[in-house]
Amino acid sequence: MLYLIVILLHYCRHPALDDLIDNVFIRDERMERESAMYKILAGNFTDPLEGINDEYADIDIEMIKKYLCEDGEDLTNLEDDKQLKINQQETKIDDNSCMQEQERSYVPGIRKLSLCFPRKSCLDRAQHAMCLRVLLKLSDNEKKSMSDEERKEFEQYMALQEIISKEQKEFLDFVKSKWNDAFAWNIKCNKFVVSKWNIKMQRFKKLPRYYIESINIPLSVQRTNLKNEDIKVTILSCLQQGSFSKVVLPKLDHQHMLFINSESLLAQYPPCVEPDKVMQHFRLPVSEDTYCESLAIEAGADIVISSSGLKCLLSNIDSDHSDSWLVPVVVKSHCGKNIVYIDKRLPPTIATIPQKNTWVYKYILRHFFVTSKSEKIKYTKEDKLEKAANSDSNSNDNDLFDYYLKIFEEDLCGSNKSKKSDNLASDKTDKINKKTNVSYNLFEIGQTDLPEHERIKHEVKVYQILVRTKTDGIEMLSNNKCQPLILAPKMEHQLELGAEAVTLEESLHQWASLKFRPNTSLARVRIETNTSEIIQIERHTTTSLSNEIKRLYDIKVEDSLNILYNIIKGLSSLTPGRYIMRHVPQNGPFAYVYEHTIEPRKNVFDLHTVCQTEFQTIPNTPWPPIDHMMPTPALRCFQRMPAMFYPIMHQKFKPIRSRGRPRKNAINSQG
Repeated sequence: MLYLIVILLHYCRHPALDDLIDNVFIRDERMERESAMYKILAGNFTDPLEGINDEYADIDIEMIKKYLCEDGEDLTNLEDDKQLKINQQETKIDDNSCMQEQERSYVPGIRKLSLCFPRKSCLDRAQHAMCLRVLLKLSDNEKKSMSDEERKEFEQYMALQEIISKEQKEFLDFVKSKWNDAFAWNIKCNKFVVSKWNIKMQRFKKLPRYYIESINIPLSVQRTNLKNEDIKVTILSCLQQGSFSKVVLPKLDHQHMLFINSESLLAQYPPCVEPDKVMQHFRLPVSEDTYCESLAIEAGADIVISSSGLKCLLSNIDSDHSDSWLVPVVVKSHCGKNIVYIDKRLPPTIATIPQKNTWVYKYILRHFFVTSKSEKIKYTKEDKLEKAANSDSNSNDNDLFDYYLKIFEEDLCGSNKSKKSDNLASDKTDKINKKTNVSYNLFEIGQTDLPEHERIKHEVKVYQILVRTKTDGIEMLSNNKCQPLILAPKMEHQLELGAEAVTLEESLHQWASLKFRPNTSLARVRIETNTSEIIQIERHTTTSLSNEIKRLYDIKVEDSLNILYNIIKGLSSLTPGRYIMRHVPQNGPFAYVYEHTIEPRKNVFDLHTVCQTEFQTIPNTPWPPIDHMMPTPALRCFQRMPAMFYPIMHQKFKPIRSRGRPRKNAINSQG
């Protein structure tokens, strides 16, 4: 319509000579020949701009820039305008693809790009898609043989590695430069966070106040006298206590949002206002857990520790040793044998917003995906196989889950090597609270492959560790088998750019959790911070986490077992009493152990000076790097490689024509 109005105004001011002679406004022949509206109504209109990009496909941009530079033209603004238009066009194309993809099926985490990339990728769309296929194949936990086509693509992928690595480094540098470290994210369920933290801090304030330095323990692998490959951890027996809950993870075929408030979380996970009146034994420190003490005495354990204590001790492999922590230790004597109890670490006094959100989302994930139904059903070993074979295929899913859960628990406890521990576990199972998801596992750590006479000769001891763990629940797998599962949240703050790499602390904690939980899997749930939308769920084992830590941080995580062994060896030399084991960055690769003293004296350590009254928040958050090997659902949808710029449309331009060569249509017209 606008086009027609312009034509009418033009002819009102400057009518054609023929129209003046014939005394008409516009002749019919002229209307048919020149009117766009007439052609639209007649159905034979052709867009004059259609295929305009093809008209310039043969133009050599670099040669034009060269001639313009020779003429003294400034191309700076031209380049900026050109790149801006390219980015806007690319974003528009991806948005259209996004809409088409969402019409077909739901894709979690698609976001519109809010910034302009400085350039296009060195790879075209086909190369991006090919490299992504190879990347997904390499990250597949099920290692299958490659076909000839897959092998060919792998060779092409390897040939492009230098180009890919260079571009990914440039991409990450650019993204880091755009990071706003003062971005105001909200702390999810902050009332819940503060309430739980205050209760934890109250318990530590009740510990003895004054301590004097006793020993120091090296936290560096290089400072130990053992070979890394000689230190192993082996499970001796699994003393199962209580029963498991059921975990049901969502299928991400539609949007899943984790909306919840502090009141709902506090109702489900109420903090104990009076720590001295805790009734559930597994909520007490291991030094106060009567089940730990009984099991340790009967099994002959040297060390008793909880999974949270293990996470703290196994996270000291970072060469910077920048973390601060404080762990209470109690040494008790039972029938002439000393047993060391390592309690939970003191709650951190300061954290970033992402760290606080990660902590609270552990509870939120349990709230949404862990059910409370887990009835105990008694089956004898003789009828397990028969009942499995004759089970009705139409039976209730929960009943089937309970049945397989019972088989799993019997098999888990039935694999024990220590008959004494088996009997002890059986005696205590009926006394413990139901649905606690708590396990007591007995491990040994040391040079377990070394013959006993060699251990005696070189005075090398193998220690037995009783570990108290709590698992989120049991998941029913597709093959009708049950597996313990841990839920681990991963917060995402730059979803439009890709998935963020897990921090070293996160990955070490997750590896430690699986290392001391036999036959357990980990589900890492990536959550968009602002919307609480679940983006994807990754499955991990100790092997996959070990590979990830090596890839991201060039650290051999198994070396942390050396440090753990050294800590155990140092603590085992202590006499009965109360201690505090502490590490601060100023002490470098050493942890200092302080022994309780009744009266303050010179160089005394006052525990109350580190017990804060407020859980502070670090105002600025360091930039979380994008994982260059982790494709999001959006990247898989658009078939793009992680941490790379938008792909170019075509790999190569057509051959360059010489300057001044006549156009093809001009030559034809002359002929």
